[in-house]
Amino acid sequence: MLPRFLSTLSILLCLTSAISAHEVWIEELDGKLVVRFAEYGEEYEKSPGHLDSLTAPQAWTTGEDGKPAPFEVQKKADHFLLVGATTAKGATAETGFPVMKRGDAPARKPNFYARWHHAAAGEAKPAMMFDIVPTATPGEVQVFFRGKPMADTKVFVVPPQGKEEELTTDKDGKAKFTIGKSGNYLLYCKHHREDLPGFSGGVAYEALSHNCSLLWKQP
Repeated sequence: MLPRFLSTLSILLCLTSAISAHEVWIEELDGKLVVRFAEYGEEYEKSPGHLDSLTAPQAWTTGEDGKPAPFEVQKKADHFLLVGATTAKGATAETGFPVMKRGDAPARKPNFYARWHHAAAGEAKPAMMFDIVPTATPGEVQVFFRGKPMADTKVFVVPPQGKEEELTTDKDGKAKFTIGKSGNYLLYCKHHREDLPGFSGGVAYEALSHNCSLLWKQP
């Protein structure tokens, strides 16, 4: 019994360590869109492995009628494939970890929200709990939480080349990053904590943590 307990504890500690440095994002792979989990720029998490720690993502795009059009999601060796997603249109995905508890800290439920955006697609609208949303102005985004703009929020930007940049949203939740070279620009906000108790899979938690990303494709 003790070895099994220690094994479970070890897994949870590894997951807690992983979430502190990892992001979930959507990127292009051979003309298709996939959900990745890793420390950005490092080796992708795999299945079997830490990729299995994530719940199967719910993913969708906005249909011609303005309503969510869900994708079938298939787990692969190092990603989740969004079946039928195209790079020209926006895509969003939600996933998370099971409830975690470390030492005397309150149990928490980590959640991840990811958005794909092609620069030519123009303005987007908020569609997730925690969301980095492109505005009508090139290079400008607006951060929303529970549908409301988030002021004074840190947004991290990883350009195709060069150093990571840290921005802070204004009173309207907006921030602007510099578009230079063509390629992928990853924007992310991490570990927004919400003291809101609840249950997930029958397990109680005392807080939620929210992490969101935007992969901006610049042609």
